[in-house]
Amino acid sequence: MENSKVRRISKKDGIRTYSNDKDLVDSKRKEIINESTKVFVKKGYHQTNMRELSSAIGMSVGSIYHYVGSKQDILYLIINEAVIRPDDWISNILANLETSTSTMVLKEFIRSYYTSVDQAQNTALFTYQETKNLDRKSQKTIMDAAAEDVEACAKILRKGVEKGEFKIANTLLMAHNVIVLGHMWSVRRWYLSRICSLEDYIEEQTALIINRISTK
Repeated sequence: MENSKVRRISKKDGIRTYSNDKDLVDSKRKEIINESTKVFVKKGYHQTNMRELSSAIGMSVGSIYHYVGSKQDILYLIINEAVIRPDDWISNILANLETSTSTMVLKEFIRSYYTSVDQAQNTALFTYQETKNLDRKSQKTIMDAAAEDVEACAKILRKGVEKGEFKIANTLLMAHNVIVLGHMWSVRRWYLSRICSLEDYIEEQTALIINRISTK
């Protein structure tokens, strides 16, 4: 039976594949994600068909469907890659709260997060534009992942308030501000890149945030 060949990937996505070779699936999906992103960003998700994706990726439509179940699966994988961080990224930063000041940890968080946004420039902007086209379950997965970034930042801010380093009335709102300022580099990089480098942007926004909340 065909169903006996189907294996669901265990990495939270549940996307169908007909291959039992996890490394091969990951490699092929990486190709699909990279090339599809370029097409979607240029032409738009709804305006792109599978034949166009097939041409850009260099795989037949049948081969693509060997590793994903649908065009929307590709959209999900692209957006998921933009919002998912390495498993130890947040834990490593938060661990420093025990040995360093909250101010230094916040600066590290901002630099790391804003740099990751820069590295996924088109994907980050694409996420803003196209998450609405995912099904509700996939939207929730993406939103939950994004919420983890906000909560990690909020933990740093709350610790700073506890230590007397920060004065913040609403730490969760401030955490959202920190995250959104990072996203602004991607959303408005078409203009910002003309007037400053990423390094300049990180330094200016970090100073803006720290000066706003610091008790010193």
